[in-house]
Amino acid sequence: MFSKFSAIACGAFLLVASGSASAGVVWQASSCSSPANTKLARECTSSGAGLAHSVSLTGWSATATGKFGSANLVRYAEGFGILRSGETSSPQHAIDNNGATDAILMQFGTDVALNQLATGWVYNDADVSILRYTGELAPVLGASKINNLLGVAGWELVGNYSSLRTNAPLNFNAEGKTASWWLVSAYNSAYAGTPATWNLGNGNDYFKLKSFQADIFVKEEASSDVPEPASWSLLGIAMLGLAASRRKARAR
Repeated sequence: MFSKFSAIACGAFLLVASGSASAGVVWQASSCSSPANTKLARECTSSGAGLAHSVSLTGWSATATGKFGSANLVRYAEGFGILRSGETSSPQHAIDNNGATDAILMQFGTDVALNQLATGWVYNDADVSILRYTGELAPVLGASKINNLLGVAGWELVGNYSSLRTNAPLNFNAEGKTASWWLVSAYNSAYAGTPATWNLGNGNDYFKLKSFQADIFVKEEASSDVPEPASWSLLGIAMLGLAASRRKARAR
């Protein structure tokens, strides 16, 4: 009897470790739809690790002294551009920082490590600022200005990057920082409160976002052989009962 019980107990202690695996997922501007026929937002879906992953995109723009306001997020053959009020022609139909700084706010369904951007069109210099938001509540971008955004809890500047090229995707975030909210903006030195440098300038950056990539961390399922807390309790009670019955048997 004891040997059979021992075999059962030993089997219950065989655990399969659980963990997570990262999967690189790419979203193409050409595959994004416009919900409810609005130009203010886009829904993008891509597949990776056998699952469908969605992200919502919205367009924003802010002048040097004004708060962020909603702007039209327009999909061209070369990728996404932003048209704010008063802009009608090239090159200001791109994501640019001429007169106002344009940005795309990305909302993923889970935390991701955004790590690559690809442009389908650039004009002049093409510098970009990338920020992430890790606050507990959804960000209210329209309540902030560029020069005070980093003072809002949860916002962090991931980096400023210069000279995007159409034939060379930008790779960044080697640290693997994650968030479910990301802001991809034409460069503006006011985000970090520092003057523009020789290779990062304000007012002359134009690009269209063709695609972007992120690592998504997918949890691996634990084996069904792993006992639940209730099973451990029953196992302990059974072992105590077995020990008591053996003591009684010796006493006879």
